Amino acid sequence: LIRGVSNSTKILRDQQGISLVLSCETPEYVWGDEFKVEEVITNYMSNAINHCDGERQIRIFYTRKENDILRISVFNTGSRIPEEDLERIWIKFYKVDKAHTRAYGGSGIGLSIVKAIMDSLHQACGVINHEDGVEFWLELSRK
Repeated sequence: LIRGVSNSTKILRDQQGISLVLSCETPEYVWGDEFKVEEVITNYMSNAINHCDGERQIRIFYTRKENDILRISVFNTGSRIPEEDLERIWIKFYKVDKAHTRAYGGSGIGLSIVKAIMDSLHQACGVINHEDGVEFWLELSRK
């Protein structure tokens, strides 16, 4: 699924000079609705492409958490999300940088869709600011 989404974004990434690092060598199997999970990954990738800056790199990786949970992360280099906006980015139509969003045509509903999907799956999602960019993640059960 991750390879499929990354393949579908290749032309956009190439046009914008964005490199992709996939650290998902070993296949992992999780429980979830394939189409809903694909929608979440697609939204994360779209945001990563639209907000990628600096080194212009996107990294997709996963980590095994306690209780047979797999955390899938999509990281992009670029500006951090202001701390005061972190909780509000999941609200429909909320935009952190309205001028930047207008430039690429974003509507502000992508992350609210992610939140609704993850809530429907009874699983967690979130965001982490790093010094050199932003990581969006989702968690799915491996059993």
